[in-house]
Amino acid sequence: MYQTINEQIIVAGVYQTHKFIPKKFKWGEKTYLVDEITLSSDFKDGGVRKRAYSVVSSGNVFRLEFNRETEGWWLREIWVE
Repeated sequence: MYQTINEQIIVAGVYQTHKFIPKKFKWGEKTYLVDEITLSSDFKDGGVRKRAYSVVSSGNVFRLEFNRETEGWWLREIWVE
């Protein structure tokens, strides 16, 4: 099941074919390398455009969110068994 986190994070990545590809993110004092992106989806939250990513890092699944209005990144959830 997913555990809600809702903490601001720092994300680094590259642009490929006009799309941002997250390569790593920093949560707390730890940096996580993105091994795989399993989902990338645009959506609106109360009129605010956002993009959600589900990423795998060292076998863990994280849900990241980019707010296009504030240009801020958030770790929304992490999968825990």
